[in-house]
Parts: sequence; structure tokens; C-alpha cells
Amino acid sequence: MKDTNQSSKKVNPPSSEAEEAMEKLKRELEQMTDLAKRTAADFANYKRQIDEERKELTATANFKLLNAIFPAIDNLKRASENLPKELEQHDWVKGVLSTEKALMDALASLGLYSIEEIGVDMNPHQHEVLMEGPGEKGKVVQIFEKGYRFNEKTIRPAKVQVGNGESENEEDKKTSADSA
Repeated sequence: MKDTNQSSKKVNPPSSEAEEAMEKLKRELEQMTDLAKRTAADFANYKRQIDEERKELTATANFKLLNAIFPAIDNLKRASENLPKELEQHDWVKGVLSTEKALMDALASLGLYSIEEIGVDMNPHQHEVLMEGPGEKGKVVQIFEKGYRFNEKTIRPAKVQVGNGESENEEDKKTSADSA
């Protein structure tokens, strides 16, 4: 009869070679895990950097494009502001004015806004002061050229006149006294 009591057999403890091999495999696993984590972090950083560079490149291209078309926009605006009365009802002129409005609406939908408020405090980030004159001190009293903001960043400051705190009557008295 065979001995069926195999549980009485002793399991030999692992040899020192097996223990060393097991430790070596554990160290390699830790190194590979660490390498995988660092690689994943590096990839996430790379992806974020590429996204930032893409946004910066897009913004730069948009700024260049807008700066290139500002003179045409300014000329269209000047032409529409100085339109002779007899041409106001002409269909061709209405079409041009409609096209100008459509262009400005499209640019506004992309984030372009004009800086053209009179009576607001002078803001050095939005206004380029060309001169001072009569009016409330520090307030924009006249706009010589519209400025523009694109996605909350000023890309062309408005060229303005700012009040010096004197009323127009005081300015007139000063001018007449100087000429006398």
C-alpha cells in the first residue's frame, strides 16, 4: 500500500539562489514601475507644453492678421462716416456698409472688441494719450483712432485726448490771454 499522506512531506525552504533571484526580480519590477510613472509624467508635460505652444502660435497668427487688416477696417469706417448724403440710399453703398458690419460682427464673434468709449478713465493698457485738453481730468474726451482688444488683450491702444481738469471756458480765456 502506498503512503497517501503526502502532507507529511516537508517543503524545502527556498534556496539562497532562489531568494536572490526573487529579490532581483522585485528590484527590476520597481525600476520598471518607476520608469513607467516617469514616462507617463513626461508625456503629460510634453502634451501640455505642445498645447500651450499651439495656443501661443494661434494667438500670434491672429494678432498679425488683425494688425494687417486694421488699416482697411479704419479706411472702411472713415469712408462710411464721410459718406455724402446723396449716396446714403444707393443700393451699392448699402451693400458695402452691410459688408463692413458683417466683417465687424464676425471679428467680434472671434473675440475682437473696439476701444472707443468717451468719458471713461484713461487706462494706460488701453489708451495712448496724444494730447491733453479741456475736460474732466484723467477722462477720455476725444478718440482720434479706435483701439482694439482681442480675447481680453489690447492689441492696438486707442489714440485719445484726455481731459486736463479745465473747462472749455477756462481754456478759451487762457488762449485769448496768451494771444493778447
